[in-house]
Amino acid sequence: MKNNLTFFCIVILSGCVSTQPNTSLQSNTDTNKTALHSIQSKQLRVLMRELNDLMFERMLNEVQIDRQRRYRTKEIVDVANKLLHTIKYIPNALSELSLDKEDQKIFLGLNKKLKHQVLLLKQEAENNYVDAIPKTTDQIIETCNACHYIFRASKPQ
Repeated sequence: MKNNLTFFCIVILSGCVSTQPNTSLQSNTDTNKTALHSIQSKQLRVLMRELNDLMFERMLNEVQIDRQRRYRTKEIVDVANKLLHTIKYIPNALSELSLDKEDQKIFLGLNKKLKHQVLLLKQEAENNYVDAIPKTTDQIIETCNACHYIFRASKPQ
């Protein structure tokens, strides 16, 4: 904002300050001064219009970005709710897996960790903590990959 204000002041001052042409080549009549001021005034208006257009365009982009961010966080909340619904059925897979007691504890621990991470993701999205969402998403992916690596990898018989 400070840079924009500085730029704005420079533009205004450069439009108001006039460099005088060589007076030996031109007469200093009131008509020439009026014409010079008119030209500079037109230049100033053009520059101010450009500045206004640039500022308005930037603000529209910020509004659009904010609107899209809110929409995306709502989508993340919806996906997190669906994940939470699905996660509660993961322990049902234990009956299909031939796991010993220790592996069952690991499996259920990863399921609990996954549930906690998805709840955190949902909370971050609801509170619009957009900077935290990518880290939590990466953690969820790591937990899923760890479980798949441990329990889907073919084990020697």
